[in-house]
Amino acid sequence: MKQLFIALLLLTTITVTAQVPALPTTKEEFVSSEKDFIAAEKWLETTAIGTDTDKRKQLDAWVTAWVINSPTVTVEVRASILKLFDKNSELTILFMAGYSRYCLENNYSKDELKCNVAGIRAAINCFNLGGDVKNNKNLTKVIEQEKEGKLEEWVAAAMKDKK
Repeated sequence: MKQLFIALLLLTTITVTAQVPALPTTKEEFVSSEKDFIAAEKWLETTAIGTDTDKRKQLDAWVTAWVINSPTVTVEVRASILKLFDKNSELTILFMAGYSRYCLENNYSKDELKCNVAGIRAAINCFNLGGDVKNNKNLTKVIEQEKEGKLEEWVAAAMKDKK
C-alpha cells in the first residue's frame, strides 16, 4: 500500500511538472521556451475560468513569471487598459499573456497598439467562455467596441489616457 501511495505521488508530481515547464533563467532558455509560453497562453485563453483550477493556477503563475522575467518581451501596462480587468485577476494575466504572444508571433513586435489589442482580445475570448468571471461596465463597453470592429480605435484612445 505504501508503495502504491508513493507511486501515485510520483505520478502526480510528474504530471504537474509535465504540464508546467521550469521557468527559464537565461535568454537562450527564454527563446527556446517561447513555444511553451504560446501553448500556455492558448490553453488559458480557451479554458473557462473556474475549470481545471489547479492547472490554471500553475499556468497563471508560470506565465506571469515568464512575462516579468523575459529578456525578449516587455509588456507596457497602462492603468486605462488594466481597469477593464479590475474584478478578474485571471483576465489581467491573460491580457499580459496575449500581449506577449502577439510579440512572439510577430518577430518580437514592439507595436504597442497591436500588442494591447491582442492582449484585450485574448481576455475577451476567455471572458466570453463564461465560467467564474465578473463583468464590469468598462469591460462591457470594450466587448461592444470589439463587436463593432472598433477595438483598435478604443485602445488607441485609451493609450493616450495617462490615468
